Amino acid sequence: MRSTSIERTAAELSGIPARYAAATGAQPLFLREGSGGFLAAKWRVPPHRVPNLWAPHHVLGYRVSGISTIVRSCRGVTQRKVPPIGSVTFSPGDRATEWTSDAPIEAIHVYIPAPALRDFAGAHLDGAAVPEIRDFFGITDPWLAGYCQLLDGDVALYDDSVFLQHTQHLLLRHLVRHYSNIARRALEPRARVTPLGPGVIRRIEDYLEANRGSDVPLHALAALAHMSVDHFVRAFRGATGKTPHRFALERRLDRAAAMLKGPATIAQVARACGFRSPAHFSVRFHARFGVTPSQYRHSA
Repeated sequence: MRSTSIERTAAELSGIPARYAAATGAQPLFLREGSGGFLAAKWRVPPHRVPNLWAPHHVLGYRVSGISTIVRSCRGVTQRKVPPIGSVTFSPGDRATEWTSDAPIEAIHVYIPAPALRDFAGAHLDGAAVPEIRDFFGITDPWLAGYCQLLDGDVALYDDSVFLQHTQHLLLRHLVRHYSNIARRALEPRARVTPLGPGVIRRIEDYLEANRGSDVPLHALAALAHMSVDHFVRAFRGATGKTPHRFALERRLDRAAAMLKGPATIAQVARACGFRSPAHFSVRFHARFGVTPSQYRHSA
């Protein structure tokens, strides 16, 4: 599914986004696909009354804009609230829920496939039962709000589609740690993580170089080290002081800087180094080097 900051019609959608758009009349402002069935979408939503449309996925919702009274009915309990901008809501996919909104809003949804929690438990909870995330409605959580703001900021604008893939395990960890029936201590690292060795780092560097023109999913890097994603992220940061996402981005930008000294156009360099547009490339390049690609080329 190609991400975009341009509105898309309901006819272009499928699966959960299509059901939601058809039932509510919502217009998608961007769509993002992670791995393992994760999806993220930003919506412009008119007033509506609908049942839970995303089962068996769970959904994390974030209020971007708009003032609306939301009525949530689940298991015989009805709640009425005006969630403030920046608030977050979590609705488990296995609970029949009806939602009513009386005014237009903009919202971000992150759709979490039910098997993701099972896989997370198998990787991080040493045989513990699959965690159950309790529902919450229009609450304040700075971490979750910040996460959704990243989706809504330059990540959405510049089509940085690897972000969701690289961070979905962090989202699950936060939800399990703070909102599940699993004790926090079950998620604490059992022992200090040993940083990755030089040989593994070189293998990862070679892989990133060979695939610099495409987004590399985090699980592919973890597989090179024969580790779970969570263990890999901590071991990688211990060795490099950076997240895999930041490390890979900087490698692509360093390669781009070298290519700018040659005859390739800026657009060609952007494509060769895995940036979806010259504008995206320019923003990332300026953030790393303090100059635009054009300025860098003229000064080289």
